[in-house]
Amino acid sequence: MEYVYYALISLGVSLVVSSVMILVFLGKKKKRRELKKEISIDDIKTYEDMLYQMNRIHKNTQENERKIRYLSSHCDKLDDITAASFKNIGLVRYKYSDDAGGNLSFSLALMDDKQNGIVFTNISLIDSNSLYVRRITNGVSDVLLMEEEKEAIKKANENLLN
Repeated sequence: MEYVYYALISLGVSLVVSSVMILVFLGKKKKRRELKKEISIDDIKTYEDMLYQMNRIHKNTQENERKIRYLSSHCDKLDDITAASFKNIGLVRYKYSDDAGGNLSFSLALMDDKQNGIVFTNISLIDSNSLYVRRITNGVSDVLLMEEEKEAIKKANENLLN
């Protein structure tokens, strides 16, 4: 007789679990059907249909506004990051002296949008090669610059304006 009770209890539990699973499945199917429903004027036949469509439009608008705020905040972060990056480049090649074997010397300016950056100057002679690095802050160097370095900075700043 005990086995009958256990059998009835297990049968009841399985019936309840099956019912819940069926209800969950039907609920998901109904939601999927609602999501597939396109927004069009032909779908509006009653006042309830109109309210339903207006509610969908409102939800879509809210979701789009949320996405726009998210993208806008990321654009602001990217603007901050790129403002401090070296984007503007000026290069001047030249012959430093008659001892040099051609236009092997150069000045390369790497600048950001706020006219901060560095200038590399490489002076090549027949028997030697020298590299100098100059720091530029707000368009001004802390050391005296050669004309070619000034020209490289000018070219980099022209890239800034274009």
